[in-house]
Order: sequence, then structure tokens, then C-alpha cells
Amino acid sequence: MHAVRKELKRTRAMLRLMRAGLGERAYRRDNAELRDVARSLSGVRDSRVLLDTLQGLSRHRDGGASGAGRADLCKQLRCEHACARRLLHDEAAAVEQARPVLRAVRDRLASGDAGGYRWPVLETGLRRVYARARHALRRVRTRPSTENLHELRKQTKYLWHQLQALAPPRDRRNGACIEATHRLSDLLGDDHNLTVLRHKALEAPLKPGARQRLLARIDAERARRIRQALALASRTFRDPPAVFSARVMHRAARD
Repeated sequence: MHAVRKELKRTRAMLRLMRAGLGERAYRRDNAELRDVARSLSGVRDSRVLLDTLQGLSRHRDGGASGAGRADLCKQLRCEHACARRLLHDEAAAVEQARPVLRAVRDRLASGDAGGYRWPVLETGLRRVYARARHALRRVRTRPSTENLHELRKQTKYLWHQLQALAPPRDRRNGACIEATHRLSDLLGDDHNLTVLRHKALEAPLKPGARQRLLARIDAERARRIRQALALASRTFRDPPAVFSARVMHRAARD
């Protein structure tokens, strides 16, 4: 399921790359269909990620009430994950329902005019995603809300997939940029997982002292990840969009 969802994200990134060639109506239709398919396949993966995130916190030294809170929350998350696994047959049904949707999108893309996907079209798509990532970064600096951080993560991941498709990795500068966007999307993904874990800790039947210690540990880890992400994002998105996209496309065309 996770592999399917990853490929759907990659495909949506490619749609953004070809957006000007597809036309706005076709782009919005295909993107919405792929997004809805991905949403139908989220249950088991999401419950596993929360368990992994909580276990990652347990590797740090802060026992006592916080440790007790982690143990109680871990029991709840394990139960939720077991329940999600029992419902896997529902997700298998969702995969079967998704097959004709994915085939339709594939066939429409295959039958499109290849002339609509030439370098100027691809550069426009790359520049648009990069510009949106820079805009999201400005909003995060002004207000580091969950929504703004999530938007920065989305645009960064789209950009990472696009660079993998366009930029020759053996080029040192392109390779560094691919690595930076990958690392940044991971840091922002960790923050998202910690945010969801925090909501779980607030809702779980934990003792007040244990809950507060656990929340403080989660908040400290979130602050650390956000600091790292903002420092990396400042370096990754320092160039104007036109400069960045022209440089990447020049090297892609040369390759």
C-alpha cells in the first residue's frame, strides 16, 4: 500500500510538471482522481507511522512519567494499528476500484500531444512548484502553523520528484539539490507525524502528569526538527524561481 501511495505522489508531481501542456481542466481532473485514490489507501500506513514516531521518541533519555505516558499511548496505537490491519481487505477493495481510474488517467496521458510536453512546458511546471515552495517558506517564517508547514512539505516533495526526473544526479550541484529537497521533505514529514502524535496524546486516557511530560517531549522534538528544516529550506530556496528553473532545465537539456 505504501509503495502504491508513493508512486501516486510521484505521478501527481509529474502532472504538475506537465500542467501547462495538459491544460488546466485536464490537469485538475487527473490530479483530483489520483488524490482521491491515494486518500483511500491511507489507514494501515498512517497507524504504522505513528507507532514508529512514538518509538523514536523512546530512544531519548527522559523516563519517569513521560516513559509511562509513552507506554500507555503505545498500547493504544498498537490496538489501532491491529484494527487497521484487520481492515486491509477494505483497502484491497479500494485498490480494485482504483484500477479503472488509474488506467483512464494513463490512457489520457498516453494519447496527449507530445508537443505539449517540451522543455518550455516542463520549465514552467518546475518554476511554478519551486515558487510555491518559496511562498510556503515565507508563510512558515511568518506563522509556523501546522497548515503552513504541511504546504511547504507538499511543495518540497513535488519538487524532489520533479528534480529526480529532470536533473542528472551525476551533476554535483543537481545531486546536492535532490538530496536537500529529499532531506527537507523528510524533516517536514517528521514534524507532521509528531503533530498527529501530539493530538493522539491529547485524546488518549493518560495520567495528567504523564501526558504533560509526553507533550513536552513531543514539542521539544518538533522544535528541533522545525529549526533544522528552516535552516535547510533557506539554503535550498535562496535563488529566484526563474534562475533556479533555468539552471535545472539547462543541465537537463545538456544531458
